Amino acid sequence: MMAKSNLNWEKWLKEGDQYLNAATPKAEKSVFNPDIRYNLLSMSLEGYIMAILDYNNNLPFNHTYTDLMFSLETVLPVEASLRARILKYENIQSICSIEKYHRQAPTSEELDDLKDAVGTVGKIAHQACSAV
Repeated sequence: MMAKSNLNWEKWLKEGDQYLNAATPKAEKSVFNPDIRYNLLSMSLEGYIMAILDYNNNLPFNHTYTDLMFSLETVLPVEASLRARILKYENIQSICSIEKYHRQAPTSEELDDLKDAVGTVGKIAHQACSAV
């Protein structure tokens, strides 16, 4: 196995965990509105995928959900159902799109599903980056 000289993946992984924890309160109700929770979950997803990519000395083309998922699939397989769950939430806020900017408030159900999907990516990231 090739030794990893770049340790940024550890920072990305830690940030992924921190953003996920911030977006998923332990209390019954979050202090953050749905837009902020969506953005925290998006940053968590980015952190986890960037950790895996950095661990494998790779970078994404861009930071849209589509680009992140495409780049992730260049280094490890992703279940089609997980990919579809994540990508269906990309257009809630297309803030990284180079073609258009779009925002809408996510529903509680959308946030719960996205949180679960991002948590799954987090588990994958911890596994993928543990072979140091």
